[in-house]
Amino acid sequence: MAVPSKVGFFDDRSFSLIDYRHGHAHAVLRGFPPFDDFVVESGEGVVLDLYFAGVQRISCWKDIGPVHLRAADTAERATLESRIGSIGRKWVFLIEPDSIESYVIAGRVVWAEFLLPSPFTLPSPLDSLNWEEADTYQPVGGVVHSTRAY
Repeated sequence: MAVPSKVGFFDDRSFSLIDYRHGHAHAVLRGFPPFDDFVVESGEGVVLDLYFAGVQRISCWKDIGPVHLRAADTAERATLESRIGSIGRKWVFLIEPDSIESYVIAGRVVWAEFLLPSPFTLPSPLDSLNWEEADTYQPVGGVVHSTRAY
């Protein structure tokens, strides 16, 4: 079960867009661990998956770098609406520090850390379609965070 949480955190892992399914309206950004001696020797590392559900629009590069996940404030939301049109009743999640250029417009975001085998290419255990990964890989500390559905 997800713990209701507020967005507004910075993570300095290197993030990439690893999954986007228009038909299922979701996207996954994954933060990869640094390839240090521990990861190389153990063959595993802790990733951070951000699972966006009910995606209406996404604007970001495939490789993002560090993430500053936060909800757009009123002015940022208005600026985006003036550029792209009505957003409706969705969250606007900004994902890069000091920028509104990279964003995901979605119904909610769910996030958790997972200890995964290298090279970290498994599908996200947060996606309910990935039942095998969800059964095999539990969230670190058993905690899954989620915003409220918009």
